[in-house]
Amino acid sequence: MTTFNDLLGTSPNTPAATVKQRYKLLSARVHPDKGGSPALMHLVRHAYENVAKGKGQNLLTIPASASVREGGTFESELNKLRKEKEELSALNQLLKGQLAQAKKGTTSREGPIKNTELLRKISLLEGEIVLLKDERSRLMPQKDAAIAEQQKLAAELRRVLSENEVLETELDRTSGVKSPGLMPWASKFWLPAVIVSLSFAVVIFGAKQVNWPAFTLWFDDVPSEPKAPTVRVIYANDETNDQQEAVIEPVDAQQKALSNEPLPFLQLTNKPGVWSLSSFTVSEEPYIAIRSDRGSYVVSDCSGGFNLYLNKPYKPLRVPANLIYLHQNQHFHVYDIPYGQGSSSESWMQSRKLQINDEYFTSNEFKTSAMALLEKCGKGS
Repeated sequence: MTTFNDLLGTSPNTPAATVKQRYKLLSARVHPDKGGSPALMHLVRHAYENVAKGKGQNLLTIPASASVREGGTFESELNKLRKEKEELSALNQLLKGQLAQAKKGTTSREGPIKNTELLRKISLLEGEIVLLKDERSRLMPQKDAAIAEQQKLAAELRRVLSENEVLETELDRTSGVKSPGLMPWASKFWLPAVIVSLSFAVVIFGAKQVNWPAFTLWFDDVPSEPKAPTVRVIYANDETNDQQEAVIEPVDAQQKALSNEPLPFLQLTNKPGVWSLSSFTVSEEPYIAIRSDRGSYVVSDCSGGFNLYLNKPYKPLRVPANLIYLHQNQHFHVYDIPYGQGSSSESWMQSRKLQINDEYFTSNEFKTSAMALLEKCGKGS
């Protein structure tokens, strides 16, 4: 008889990974979408489940999901036949016992007694026995047909399994063919040498292109002093007097203020994506800020405005219209945000994330930091 291991082509010592591989191969072949049938697919799955449970040596049984015809299943039909057979056998035994008791009762009496009722019961029992035999004769062909269908499915599975083994053998043979010519030699020697040479060239060229002064500013904790604004002196000739007078060009009011008062420096952080309360290193005035992944900051102080501290290495050629350049501070280009995204507390409260100059800043912990800033500014005033 056929076992579950015979269907899958496995043995009791086959590893679980190999059993699963055989199941996948057979499923791909007998799947209804690949030209197979639902009955074969259910039978393969039933065999795989029994082998996985360690019941591979058990004789093959038809799963409950394998259909015999359009109105039933193999297992349900067989169970129905078995149940009917048991009921008929029990009824047959009961009738035989009643018949024997009836005959014994007639022989024990003295002399022949004509009992029409007993004779009628005997004839009925004999008729029921005939009907039971007819029913048994009718059910036997169905049982034989079910067994034949089971053997047919098993034979088709073995055929599919043999075809898969042939395909696997051909695939292994074709994959092991080596390409002739210089390609194997080139792949072993020349290609690695070319790849290594290109890697060295890229490293050397990239090292020359790196702006090392700007790179070292990331690791410099001490802020550099701002440069004093330059004043250009122009000497004008007086037609009536040969003495030269020094004429100083007017300097921008904002640059004068920067030359008189030191710029407030940010306290840098390594934690991006979270608003936090801090204070400037020079004036110790409170502010809240958030750092992006590129090292830029969005800062808001007691004035209520928002400024963008753009990291110098990431300064673009063109900036959006809502960014107004103010000055340079530390290694940042400082821009005012008078309108647009990020220019008010409402925009930060209503959004999870804002894009400012191609950089993303989240609103994580903004509400808490803003309330803390208002409290600090209120105490300071």
